[in-house]
Amino acid sequence: MIAPVTLLALAAVGSGAGTATAGELRATVRNVKPNQGKVMVALFDSAEAQKAKAPRAGYFAMALGTEVQVVFPDLPAGRYGLIAFQDLDNNGELATGLFGIPAEPHGFSRSARGSFGPPSFDDYAVAVGASGIATTEIRLVE
Repeated sequence: MIAPVTLLALAAVGSGAGTATAGELRATVRNVKPNQGKVMVALFDSAEAQKAKAPRAGYFAMALGTEVQVVFPDLPAGRYGLIAFQDLDNNGELATGLFGIPAEPHGFSRSARGSFGPPSFDDYAVAVGASGIATTEIRLVE
């Protein structure tokens, strides 16, 4: 059984809180290594924001079980992509090895995978409507 996890907001820019026509994006992060560091999740609203490393919002949670639930409420209708990693060394950054290849578990919404690099924003973007709940899965890989 997986214990519920409380998430803490790192940043929320222009979340549209209180908007009557707002959607919600929920993600399940799978393949988490229990009791090892934190799971960090960044929400991007465009490929340009992702390239600029300027997330719209971010969350982190202690890695207590093999899954972490993440909720991004009050989102205007649009396409959003999530990038997650498990910060095993607790330095707040994704560790990389030779040629910038991630050295910590990482993943993208829709469990998207790239070939010879990360997937494109279109490959991991999730549509969020003006109301209702969109769901996705992020499968961490090493």
